[in-house]
Amino acid sequence: MKWSKMRVKLKDRLAEDLKNNLDYHLTTYKNSTGWLGRAWLTLNGIELVNFSNPDTWKYFKSYSNELCETGYISHAAVKDEDRSNNAGMERGEFSKYNFSGSAFEFLTELNIEQSQKSTNPIHRMLAMLDKRTGKRRIFELREKETHPLVLKMIELRIGK
Repeated sequence: MKWSKMRVKLKDRLAEDLKNNLDYHLTTYKNSTGWLGRAWLTLNGIELVNFSNPDTWKYFKSYSNELCETGYISHAAVKDEDRSNNAGMERGEFSKYNFSGSAFEFLTELNIEQSQKSTNPIHRMLAMLDKRTGKRRIFELREKETHPLVLKMIELRIGK
């Protein structure tokens, strides 16, 4: 599926309070080897998170996080004790490959409940932004959630 079609589908699934404020972006760097690039989310034009292949390679010497199966060289998940304060995710923790592959799976293979329970933090992040996940369910999931990326999206949905 082309990115433009995926983006439309992702935006169609956004919760009403985010529909006109949150946007998805993806780019591939011209003449790069292996389709290097980045994906990012913006809220009112301000970047929230960055999924960058060059950053993933620079900081982890890989192109993927083991939590998101891509078939590329993967690195281990970041441990809680190694995280920076207040960061939704560490720089380079997830790549464009992680985001685009996870978004495709979210749109084509998983229902909302599977996404909410997935071991993949990007699936869970997308589920928190989805209109099919109600506020009551978000509060329930917040109690169990540990990944800062997903927690950041939960805060966005509940308005904290």
